[in-house]
Amino acid sequence: MAGKVKWVTDIEKSVLINNFEKRGWVQVTENEDWNFYWMSVQTIRNVFSVETGYRLSDDQIVNHFPNHYELTRKDLMVKNIKRYRKELEKEGSPLAEKDENGKYLYLDFVPVTYMLPADYNLFVEEFRKSPSSTWIMKPCGKAQGKGIFLINKLSQIKKWSRDSKTSSFVSQSNKEAYVISLYINNPLLIGGRKFDLRLYVLVSTYRPLRCYMYKLGFCRFCTVKYTPSTSELDNMFVHLTNVAIQKHGDDYNHIHGGKWMVSNLRLYLESTRGKEVTSKLFDEIHWIIVQSLKAVAVNASPSLTSSTANDRILKYNLINDTLNIVVPNGEIPDCKWNKSPPKEVLGNYEILYDEELAQGDGADRELRSRQGQSQGPRAGRSRDSGRTVLTTWK
Repeated sequence: MAGKVKWVTDIEKSVLINNFEKRGWVQVTENEDWNFYWMSVQTIRNVFSVETGYRLSDDQIVNHFPNHYELTRKDLMVKNIKRYRKELEKEGSPLAEKDENGKYLYLDFVPVTYMLPADYNLFVEEFRKSPSSTWIMKPCGKAQGKGIFLINKLSQIKKWSRDSKTSSFVSQSNKEAYVISLYINNPLLIGGRKFDLRLYVLVSTYRPLRCYMYKLGFCRFCTVKYTPSTSELDNMFVHLTNVAIQKHGDDYNHIHGGKWMVSNLRLYLESTRGKEVTSKLFDEIHWIIVQSLKAVAVNASPSLTSSTANDRILKYNLINDTLNIVVPNGEIPDCKWNKSPPKEVLGNYEILYDEELAQGDGADRELRSRQGQSQGPRAGRSRDSGRTVLTTWK
């Protein structure tokens, strides 16, 4: 057993177990000494709760940062990004620059959002400024489209309770917290349908921040063409891309699952919008990811359920490439190991951001010194002694 990585998981998914077994790693139980534990979200919460006080030893790795929910919970994500923006403002960071209307130039990637019931009165005040607007309500702690609905009238959220004496919003004890956001009613459509992006980002360390983008992400499409018509507000096949919702639609395709690879999306956008616009779009997507990670020390909780054969292959390879980065050469983990893995082992990952390299290259200082130039998610090229230097936020 010496020298072999000992693994545990409480998620019975073949894409995980096959990857562990092909490396010759040894399966043990959670009560034995282990090196790698792929935990469910609930297990992470239990293991790293205040009550247990559990701390990882130097030769142990888990698949989540213990406080991953600071970004993956909708309400906490909004709270942390708002706090991050305020901190940058206090520091005088150019990233927090605003236009003449008080709108962030580079950090305006979260729609107007409130917490309910806590921010109900603030929400009502904002709603009345544009009474014809549409808002989307999401329960803070749920996934797969559960509990989501759209509203365009205040009366539509009175299914909750309201204190008639004070006109203040009151949550019943059995009602959980929601976030309510201004709905984006003019989304980019392909074939008349809404879609979203499922992108995989691996964060191997947070201090320094080092993250990788998986190149084989995919788009998820709605099965029914989009319309902003108020008559379709209740039709989730129009508005929500979650497979858990769409698979019940009459037009759902069980072979391809209503998905496109991100590479196909890029080709489509390049052919319809041009390469320059498409490159700018993806650079800004990467910008949003890095800034969100900087707002909190986090990880994400991607679904490992495969709805199609291509899904299964993608997720097997995703796990394979992930393990090659976080457990290099199949060696026993060591918390002191903090090197960037060589490019040849990244597989379908590419480095998204490396804080050490960024500081070494002076990228952060460059961002501050680029007076009169566009700052934030923009890349340009400059000549330095005949050498082409990439001047970007990375």
